[in-house]
Amino acid sequence: MSDAFSIAWVRQVRFGALAAVRLPSGTNPVAPDVLERLAPEERALALAEGGRRQIELVGGRLAARAAARHLGASWPALLPGPEREPIGHADWSVSISHKADLALALVAPSQQGTIGIDLEGDARERMAIAERICRPEEFEEVNALPEAARWKSVLVRFAVKEAVYKAVYPHVRHFFGFQAAHIDVENAARVTLFLPPEDPRVELETELEWLSPHRVLAMVRVTQPLLDTSSLRTST
Repeated sequence: MSDAFSIAWVRQVRFGALAAVRLPSGTNPVAPDVLERLAPEERALALAEGGRRQIELVGGRLAARAAARHLGASWPALLPGPEREPIGHADWSVSISHKADLALALVAPSQQGTIGIDLEGDARERMAIAERICRPEEFEEVNALPEAARWKSVLVRFAVKEAVYKAVYPHVRHFFGFQAAHIDVENAARVTLFLPPEDPRVELETELEWLSPHRVLAMVRVTQPLLDTSSLRTST
């Protein structure tokens, strides 16, 4: 694949700058000339990985750099923190997602809030996962739809809930699953969270973009409370 690791596009979106990098198929090691495009610390991190994990790691960081350049930003490296969360420059919030053929990164000023993105979908319909993704009331809503519309409704919930986790985790610092969020698909993917009472209250904004009839990108921003910018944590 001659265009592997090339920039597919970079553009401004509601929550920041969004960049996409083309990924190759297979599991061959990333070529040295591609690795040279990373910061030295990122390159060492990539060389410690193999297969698809290496490919996704490299693609995600290249996408993050492309989005940052679009905003006139840069940082030395995105490296894993104590909990394997990538850490970069304190002034910027970053979120990364990837599918087999594409790595995406969203970058925004950290004072605007933490962000999360998730890219989901291909030609397959996997209704078997619907009950795991959906809360009971959501599952009822899905089953009330015409059969042809059900998977699309599940797919939106899947992508938004993954993006919510990435955006909210820096505030709560603990795992929470799909059942912790209700997505109102018919109302701009409005999110209701069900988190422990000791967690900080967060306010969310959500944006959806269909990249193809089968693939949706969910973007989420936490606007309240704002994260202490003494460190930047990205999510993949």
